[in-house]
Amino acid sequence: MDKLVFQIIIGILIVLAIILAALYYYQKRLIRQYEQIDAQVKQLQEMKIEQHFEKVEQLKVTGDSQEQLEKLEKNYQDEVVSQEKKLAGELETIKSLIHTSKVFSLAKRLSDLELAVHQVNDQCLQIKSSLHHIEELHQAHKRAIDQIKQRYRHFHHVLDEKSFEYGDSIKLLNDQLDDLEHEYDKFSQLSQTGDFDAAQQILTDLKQNNQKLADLIEQVPKLYKPLIAEFPTQLNELASGYEQLTKQNYRFTTDNIPEKVNQLRQLCQEDLKQINTLQLDGVEDSIKDIADQIDDLYATMQSEIDARPQVEHLMGVLGKFINHASTQNNELSNELERLSINYTLNNHEIETARSLNEQIINIEKEYKDDQAAIKDHTAIYSQVLARQNKNERSLTEIEKQQAKINDEVAKLQGDQQRAEQMLQKYSTKLRTTRRQVEQLNLPGLPKDYLDYFFGVSDEIKRLADELQKYKVNMDEVTKQLIIVESDLETLDEKTNDIRDSVELTERLQQYANRFSDESKVAAAAAKSQEEFNKFNYTTSLETIATALEEAEPGSYKRIEDSYYNEK
Repeated sequence: MDKLVFQIIIGILIVLAIILAALYYYQKRLIRQYEQIDAQVKQLQEMKIEQHFEKVEQLKVTGDSQEQLEKLEKNYQDEVVSQEKKLAGELETIKSLIHTSKVFSLAKRLSDLELAVHQVNDQCLQIKSSLHHIEELHQAHKRAIDQIKQRYRHFHHVLDEKSFEYGDSIKLLNDQLDDLEHEYDKFSQLSQTGDFDAAQQILTDLKQNNQKLADLIEQVPKLYKPLIAEFPTQLNELASGYEQLTKQNYRFTTDNIPEKVNQLRQLCQEDLKQINTLQLDGVEDSIKDIADQIDDLYATMQSEIDARPQVEHLMGVLGKFINHASTQNNELSNELERLSINYTLNNHEIETARSLNEQIINIEKEYKDDQAAIKDHTAIYSQVLARQNKNERSLTEIEKQQAKINDEVAKLQGDQQRAEQMLQKYSTKLRTTRRQVEQLNLPGLPKDYLDYFFGVSDEIKRLADELQKYKVNMDEVTKQLIIVESDLETLDEKTNDIRDSVELTERLQQYANRFSDESKVAAAAAKSQEEFNKFNYTTSLETIATALEEAEPGSYKRIEDSYYNEK
């Protein structure tokens, strides 16, 4: 019984210990939460919002800025100050209850208090930001007042000292500057009286308009200068140059240069009107276009000045060139006509010569037309130069073609003589081949050999007939020479084959006598002789050679090597 009581007491003590431990940790958590909230409340006080208000109030704001400041002060007093007092009181109350039996009711109150502190903190930050904004506007306006004033001094200096660079636009620029200074005075007055919001609205527009004026002050001289100082001088120079050059009998590829000069003058005046009214859209592009057109007119005149001495030199050279090419073409045509009597011209040489002559006639016509234009003072030298340069290149090419044709036809007689020499050589070679075959004293010759021999003989006759024609076709002769040359080489090979077969067969027949007691060799020898008598010399050789190789391996190769070594 005592043991049971002891155990119960121990259990109760354990439970009490657990409860006390839980209570201790619970109180600890509440204390940490309380301390965090207390620190946040102290941070609110450290923001020193009242001092910020005092600082801004010293700026003596007015107008919208004053209304904004009053509203901020009211919100601060009504929502922040009173709330801070409540928060402080609530914190004191919670602090006194943490170690009492009411501790379990504090968790929600601390959570609500923490939320309230965050809300007050957000309100303080917003108020502080609004006050900072007012201070920033004040400082920005102070800087702007000095900067804009300094900028206007610069504008006045530029417009006064360099008014000549702006032409009639100077009045409008000064008017704009006066209007901006009037707006600046309004801004300065509002800023100095503390109406920062109203001043800021003017300042935004003022900055934009100041930049627009600065852009105009920078752009106008760049646009004005070429229209006043450069283009008029260039246009006068072009007009004067045109007048002088036309008196010197120059003509130009561009029509109505004086009219174009006047049009460019008019464009300059139109651009000046736009600049004087500060309507600058499109003026820069127009000025670039005028500059390009002026450059083109200069280039047009200069090209004629540069071309004239070249034309004067080239026309003298080209006249001689045309005469030389014409004379050479006539001589070539006459030579071709003469050669065409005895030779067939296969490469359209006569037609080509006629075509070249037509080209020369056309070149000569253009040359004479240009001569007449120069004499009549109507020639445009740059066009004459381009045309005659082209004609000079054409004449150079014509003479190359003339030389090529002349070289080709000049070889005809020499080629004919060489062909006749080759004919003589081929005829001699054919007769030599015939004597060589006859010296073999053969019973006859194979039909295919005879057919080939007489075929080559006929080809040589055709070559002779072609060379004996009244009008020789050297292309056909050349073709026939190639054929005969090739066929004679083949005939020579066939002749050698017959001679070798015949002489080797005779040697093998003699060697076969050593094997007269062997029936196979004797039979092969008889068969070989039979084929020999039928003019089948290659078959005859193969028959006896095969039999001897069987009877005595290597015998045929030994006899064959001996034969060719003797040759």
